[in-house]
Amino acid sequence: MHAVKDRAVWGHTRTLFLGSALLFLINIFFGFDNALTAGPLPRAQLLIHLHGGSIGWITLSLIGIAVWLFTGEREVSESYARGVRNLTYAAIPIFGAYIVSFGLAFSLRGFFILLPIFGTASMLLIWIAAIFAWRQLRHQPVVTTVHVLVAGGLLVAAVGATMGVMLGMERVLGQFLPIVGEDRVGVHAGMMDTYLILVAGAIVEWFVSKDPGGRRTWAGVAQGVAWSVAAILVPLAYLTNTLGVLLPMFVLLLFVGLIFFLVRTGWRGLTTSPLGDGPKPWAFFGTFWMVVFVGLFIWAATAFVEDFSLAPTWFFAVFAHAAFVGTMTNLLLGVYSARTQESRHVLAWGEPAARWLINLGLLAFFALKITSDSRLGAIVMGIGVLLGVFTMARRLLAGGEPMAVRGKAAPVTGAD
Repeated sequence: MHAVKDRAVWGHTRTLFLGSALLFLINIFFGFDNALTAGPLPRAQLLIHLHGGSIGWITLSLIGIAVWLFTGEREVSESYARGVRNLTYAAIPIFGAYIVSFGLAFSLRGFFILLPIFGTASMLLIWIAAIFAWRQLRHQPVVTTVHVLVAGGLLVAAVGATMGVMLGMERVLGQFLPIVGEDRVGVHAGMMDTYLILVAGAIVEWFVSKDPGGRRTWAGVAQGVAWSVAAILVPLAYLTNTLGVLLPMFVLLLFVGLIFFLVRTGWRGLTTSPLGDGPKPWAFFGTFWMVVFVGLFIWAATAFVEDFSLAPTWFFAVFAHAAFVGTMTNLLLGVYSARTQESRHVLAWGEPAARWLINLGLLAFFALKITSDSRLGAIVMGIGVLLGVFTMARRLLAGGEPMAVRGKAAPVTGAD
């Protein structure tokens, strides 16, 4: 993992990551609110919390990762840098407005129109990022498996976002998607959950592969194709009323991709020490929770996807937090750790403290949720997430001019 050689583009990645951390605060605030709310959660509160994590934290961070990864140590033009700048300064406020729209739309009358407005703008930005990634594949000196997984993840995210925007339009125009049954959200949510798996697989490989800069392999491409096709099957199954036919194929592809991942690089993540500095300890926890997340996903898709009333009361909370916190937040904080290695002396204690608070807090949250249907365990986890984001934001703000701008791109210390 090397710093981007172009000074302007490297600076834009810092802005993207800072913007993502800022928007993640919305998710964190409502996470504490959820933990302290008795009884069922208001829909507005739940949706703004969910999308603050999925859009503001994960998707915006992924755009930053894509810019970092696809620019790399290449010489790029001024127009390229301007394009990255424009994407950066459009994505942060538009994603932020879209997140807030969920809170307004589901708590105040007359605000549903905000969902298709800011949803469409957000969707277009994700499509732009996906097209950027796929176009940049041909400009890479070596196309790695990490490149393929990130490009695949952005493409799946763009299609999933399109489904989400169409659901938002239904709130204003009335139902027009040919979905049979009551679960209309599944056409969007199932795909976006699968997109997380692609992104997580890419980050783990970026961290732990012995040769992350090596040419893509057939097994790595097969892993990406399996998960990408699985994701596309989700909306197809809902829109064509063929859940019974396509769902077994989805489960098989999800499982096959997981096996490829574990055999290729996942085992390295699971055998990495959770102690130490830099991004690799985050990879251990991210890989562990990724396996849990995919396992729960396969269970849901085989046991009760056609009748969610069969699911245990704790399932969706455990599933969502294994995905968004256990898998993605661990791995993204690892990315932020790699991006801020030059200022790792800032709050040096904050990173390991956050890592253990998050993961021990997850265990406490799951235990209390399963045994007593209590959300109070999320408080410890939330403190860890807040500390991690605060630490990384401080380091991003403290970071000076990277060595990459003064000549040859320098390795990000501790991240190779």
